[in-house]
Amino acid sequence: MRFEERALTYDANALPQRSFASRVAQSLRCSPGDQVLELGAGTGALTAFICARPGLQVVATDASPAMVALGNTAVPQAQWRVLDAFSETLPPSTIQVSSGLLQWAANPVHVLQSWKQALLPGARMLHAFPCQPCLQEWREVLPESPVFWRDEGEWLGLFAAAGLRVTRKSLWMDRWFFSSSLDMVRAMHRSGVTGRARVGPGALRSALRFYDSRFRTAAGVWATWAWLAVEAEL
Repeated sequence: MRFEERALTYDANALPQRSFASRVAQSLRCSPGDQVLELGAGTGALTAFICARPGLQVVATDASPAMVALGNTAVPQAQWRVLDAFSETLPPSTIQVSSGLLQWAANPVHVLQSWKQALLPGARMLHAFPCQPCLQEWREVLPESPVFWRDEGEWLGLFAAAGLRVTRKSLWMDRWFFSSSLDMVRAMHRSGVTGRARVGPGALRSALRFYDSRFRTAAGVWATWAWLAVEAEL
């Protein structure tokens, strides 16, 4: 993914992700004095919501130094640090939270097993991420994707396989509109969620034309976004 490269254009193009971050914050159960560790904090959309609550000790982390620098400027109330949650040891916390991170893990069970080691006694985690049927319209037109897509049941099975007990779950679904499929794809690129080109320019142009013809309404072309939030504990 290209989050480091796209840090400056992320906020303006990651509107669905920022919208879901507000729902994650509303679902987060915490009390004054809690030590909150946010993983994959990016530029601080979720961090800002968390820091608006009184009495929390918030550590926000991201693997991208550019994202951390922007987040530190936007939400100085948090303690920011560069940390790759998939490969580095996490600091201990009573609340562990992320939004839009876990779907990138090559081995989610291994990652969750590692993350649970950082939970203090009585602690819990709340991790949210896109899942089936997120962007199903685009994937029907162009199946190539940097993400291995799982549905709710498959994700819950991974949490169980990691030795975690799911205490709550929520699946949020929205339909987002764009002026064209090209604008939608540009937004994805500018938010950093795409990697190397997986199809040639001719195939991409054909896919864009087909998408516009199939999914256009008076409000523009649309895409389904689905976000699963899972709260779990030891």
